[in-house]
Amino acid sequence: MGSVGALARVLSGGALRVCDVPIDAGQQTVLPLVELRPSCSDAVGYLERSLASSPVWQMGPKAAERQVARRDPRLLDFLASAKNAPLGELEFDILTWAITRWYQTGRPADGRLRASLGEIAHALYGRREGGMQYALIRQALDHLYEVSLNLTVLTIRNGDERWRRSRSARLLQVKDINERIDVETHGVAYVELQLASWLVDQLDAHTVAAIAWQVLRRATGIAKRLAIYLAARSTDFEPVTRHTERFAVHLTEELYEEFGITAARERDRRASLTRAARRVAELDDSRYSMVAVERIVDGYQLRAERARGASVLPLPLAAFTGGGGSPATRSR
Repeated sequence: MGSVGALARVLSGGALRVCDVPIDAGQQTVLPLVELRPSCSDAVGYLERSLASSPVWQMGPKAAERQVARRDPRLLDFLASAKNAPLGELEFDILTWAITRWYQTGRPADGRLRASLGEIAHALYGRREGGMQYALIRQALDHLYEVSLNLTVLTIRNGDERWRRSRSARLLQVKDINERIDVETHGVAYVELQLASWLVDQLDAHTVAAIAWQVLRRATGIAKRLAIYLAARSTDFEPVTRHTERFAVHLTEELYEEFGITAARERDRRASLTRAARRVAELDDSRYSMVAVERIVDGYQLRAERARGASVLPLPLAAFTGGGGSPATRSR
């Protein structure tokens, strides 16, 4: 399958940046093709909001467990669990890369996409070669393919009937790695993935959020979880002045659980979140003017503020536009 270089032009501080991004010939792109790499401050990753907000992702240096079950604070009596494979930081980043690639290559209806291991490594680590990096990517792809997300909802019907509904879902339908084994070309490998049909439907329904790729790759642990949390809630920011908009949420047991903060004492949990907020503010200072934990009348809250219209991240439109051109993007 041949490939061509697509030129992406993105405004950054008044300057016009041009990045060369390889895509398959004949594919229509629906987003500016800013190459994903850790050193590119303009690169934007895209994630599905409900997945990004799920408490099953395990962030931090602690080895991820193969099975995890946590309450989802967004829904009453709702349990989210993942089994058969761990879902950690690298798995999240590769899924974000895959969703971004899906948008960049024309939103194929079957959810299929193709890339070399070198391209994925370059997006994640800034280099196209490296045996250890390739091994980590292969393992994370295995986890994304093997994992089963199980969602259980408890409901009451007719006043007193208690019902439990369970649903299982996969993230990837297909994961193929094609590798040449000739002595001269050993190590040349291409990955073919197919996003699960329900995930494609969600993305088509425009349940998408944008996050600065550099921030996603540099943040770790609770700070990474918080950066993802704020990105998924970008539409919940509300104007407080002509120049500033704000998002605030009370610190609750459910919120700590969503962030994976498990310290026994509340003040220790709060201290962990305070450090994470400071780190996010440091990593994404062009976007957020404040990320902090603060005391309020009835407890504590997480507060994030940003300038209205500053550091805009583009979002793809929900549907293709007419006229034969590429769809426009809207900003968030």
